[in-house]
Amino acid sequence: MLTQGQISHFEAFGFLVLPQLFSMEETDALREASLSTFQDMRGGGPYTGEAEWGLPFFERDPLLATLIDDDRVYQIPESLLGSDFFLGGTQGNLRVGDTPWHGATEFTEDIGQIKVAMYFDSATKDTGALRVIPGTHKYGSPDYFELLRPRTDELDFRPFGLAPTEVPCWTLETEPGDVLVFTENLLHGSFGGRPGRHQLSVSFVAHPETDYQEKQIMAFYAKTKYSYRPSKSYVNSDRPRIRRMVSKLVEWGFEQTEL
Repeated sequence: MLTQGQISHFEAFGFLVLPQLFSMEETDALREASLSTFQDMRGGGPYTGEAEWGLPFFERDPLLATLIDDDRVYQIPESLLGSDFFLGGTQGNLRVGDTPWHGATEFTEDIGQIKVAMYFDSATKDTGALRVIPGTHKYGSPDYFELLRPRTDELDFRPFGLAPTEVPCWTLETEPGDVLVFTENLLHGSFGGRPGRHQLSVSFVAHPETDYQEKQIMAFYAKTKYSYRPSKSYVNSDRPRIRRMVSKLVEWGFEQTEL
C-alpha cells in the first residue's frame, strides 16, 4: 500500500513519482512485449516514425495483460480510490511531437480517477518528460488556469503571454522502471523528445458514490468509443482481482471488446 505521506502528496499536488518500481529485467520484458504488440497491430511492418496508440492495449499480450494485477500497480488505485475502484482502460503509445497543456475531463473533480504510466525512455525536461502544474487538479473560483485546461494545438497560443514551454511547472524526469501516477484533472503536457516515445498507461476510476456521479460516468461512456469497454478476456479472467475490476462495467451493461 502507499504510505500516508504518498497519499497526502497526491491529494495536495495531483501526482506521484514512484522510482524504480520495476527492475531493469522486468522493464526490458515489458518494453519488448509492448513493441511486439505495436508491430502486430501494424501488420508486422517496421515503425515509420508516426504516432501510434492502442486502447485497449494490455489485453493484447499475456505479460502486459497481468500488469494491472501486479501488487505494485494494483495497490496504487486501491490506496488512492478505495478497494471498489474499476478499470477505465489500458493504453499503449508511441508519441510524436509535443503534447500541449491540458487538464480538462468530462468529470467534476469529485469523481476520483487516476492514470498510472510507465515510460521506456529516459525523459528530461527537454526530451519529452511529463510536465505538471502542481495543485491544479483542484479548481479554484475563479479558475485562473481555465485557459490551459482545453487542449490547444494553435501554433500562436500564448497563455499568460508565454510560450507553452515557458509556463512555470514541475518536470517529472524519469528513468525506465519508474512509475508516474497523476489525475487527468491535473494540468500536464510534454515538450521535445524524439519520435516514438514509448509509454504504457492504465486508468482507474473510483466507484461512484452518488446518482449524479453515476450519470456523469454513463454520459462519458456514451461519448467515447473505447473507454469503459472491458475486454472479454478480463471479464472471464482466472484472476479474481481482474474480474472484480471490470465487474461494475459488466453490471452497467457496457459493450465488451473481443480481446
